[in-house]
Amino acid sequence: MKQNANSGYSAGYNIYNSTNRRSGNDRRKKFVIICLFICMICIILDIIFISKLVSKGKKDVVAPTSSSSAPVLTDESGSVIVPPSDSSSDTPASESEGVRTQTVDAQTRATNLAAVQTQIADYLNKQTGRFGVYYINMNNGETLAFNESQPIVAASSIKIAYNTYLYEKAAAGELTMDEKIIYNAAKYPNGDYEGGTGTIQNSADGTEYTLYDVSHLSITVSDNCGTNMVLRRLGGEDAVNNNYMKTISSVVDYRSDVQYTDYAGTATHGRRRTSAIDLAKYAEHLYKDYMADKEHYQPLINDLCNTEYNWGVPGGVPSNVTVAHKVGFHDAYYTNNDVGIVFGTEDYVLAVMTESGNALTAQQIIGEVSKMIYDYVESNYA
Repeated sequence: MKQNANSGYSAGYNIYNSTNRRSGNDRRKKFVIICLFICMICIILDIIFISKLVSKGKKDVVAPTSSSSAPVLTDESGSVIVPPSDSSSDTPASESEGVRTQTVDAQTRATNLAAVQTQIADYLNKQTGRFGVYYINMNNGETLAFNESQPIVAASSIKIAYNTYLYEKAAAGELTMDEKIIYNAAKYPNGDYEGGTGTIQNSADGTEYTLYDVSHLSITVSDNCGTNMVLRRLGGEDAVNNNYMKTISSVVDYRSDVQYTDYAGTATHGRRRTSAIDLAKYAEHLYKDYMADKEHYQPLINDLCNTEYNWGVPGGVPSNVTVAHKVGFHDAYYTNNDVGIVFGTEDYVLAVMTESGNALTAQQIIGEVSKMIYDYVESNYA
């Protein structure tokens, strides 16, 4: 068979063309590999660059001062131990950290405290009614008292103790604030219903709440039904009194039948009485809980700072000063009380209990006593 004149050329051409294709493919592969290598190098450089930026940002953040990060030391009585200042520092701590410095010596301060105690006694002795006052300074442990042990109807001011105990149980893991509790519309003590202040009383029987809900209402609107639900979860009034309140203070036993003479000179008796010193001790206990575990107790402090009742202790301090407080009032017993934690230049607790014939005047009296205490504390500073 005659061979085509172009066949040999054709065959040689195909072989050459195949070789060129392989060479082109190799070059492309090398190009891709080089590109990938360059991309990897760029990524690594980007990571290093970003890491340096993040590190620089962290260095730019101002570290907390030693006073805010150092643990708070207390003595056996719970009073704060203030370490001696570092005299080598060019800038006083009060100027560099915004802390005010007491400008009076211990003797002058003691004189000032005695003066305000006399001022409060003179003021209250001129008023109509029975009054009890107890002040505890959380910074140095000093106290001031006026008829602090006399029994007066506690009313809703006792709810500060109930709810602190509830939060302590939660902190101990014995309950959770988001667990459910069902409203029992039967009358207390068989159920939760109690008239007076609050909104839960308008709920249908079987309405579901969380423990936080009922505690929140117990404090912010002084909800009686919510308080009874808190008590039910804690085992009842006697259990709370015996297992908690009496372990803190029971100058007047809340669950005992107490005999006394009321503001009108009438001999009377009854339970659910307490005293100014007892209320102050319950608030002091909450303050120490809060200082030890702010995150856990912050919701309770928030509620106490945001109640619908602004009379009492807050009425005697400037509006920019934070006060966590719980009022209590009972028209049938002419009672108006308030117990609060004042977060100021020095943190302190103040309980003022009143029994008189005029609620508005009593509330103003509490505010006036609160102002005297606040002014005394401030008078010790520049």
